[in-house]
Amino acid sequence: MVKLAETLAPPTIEADDVHAWQLAQASRVAVQPGALDVALVAACDVAYSKDDAHAFAATVVVERDTWKEIERSTWTGPVPAAYEPGRFSVREAACLLPTLEALATRPDVLLIDGHGRAHPRRFGLACHLGLAFDIASVGCAKSVLVGTPAVELGDLSGSSAELVHDGEVVGALVRTCTGVKPVCASPGHRFDVATSAALVAALAPEFRIPEPLRQAHHASIELRAAASP
Repeated sequence: MVKLAETLAPPTIEADDVHAWQLAQASRVAVQPGALDVALVAACDVAYSKDDAHAFAATVVVERDTWKEIERSTWTGPVPAAYEPGRFSVREAACLLPTLEALATRPDVLLIDGHGRAHPRRFGLACHLGLAFDIASVGCAKSVLVGTPAVELGDLSGSSAELVHDGEVVGALVRTCTGVKPVCASPGHRFDVATSAALVAALAPEFRIPEPLRQAHHASIELRAAASP
């Protein structure tokens, strides 16, 4: 995969500059109906050492029909920046960009453990990585960062409720399993809210977390375990 020229704000710049950069990049994101008939999904996840000093990033390309892992790419190194609210995408993108660049396979969509447009400046990690490679991307987070449900979310698997922030629909709560806590789906790049929610639901046939993200999470945890003394 070949990245675009402008992909990453330096992680050492001040928070105000990060926010301005995010706002500028958000205007470049394409929000449009995304394709649901995807064959290859690349899922990304990052694990951290107990002291938060080292990161263990993994991208796993999964075949949609069989859930078989097609390719895995990993990166390990020092955490590029301390965590600060609103800078999550800068911190994690620095770890995940090398794994995506190293892929021999170009997937149909990136599924990111994080937010997309459901972000205070409409530029979460899924937007960051999707725009960097000009590839369709969707964020799937375990909790809501911004937004309030427009309607009450149903209890049944497949139920969804749009999330509204500052008068804009930025994502959706998605109930992937009946009676289980929902996840937050939001567009990254070349997807809209409706198709982001539909894709997340389609990629979670059995568990709360979509299967490609489960595999990426296991890969990052395995990487961390292998590095432990």
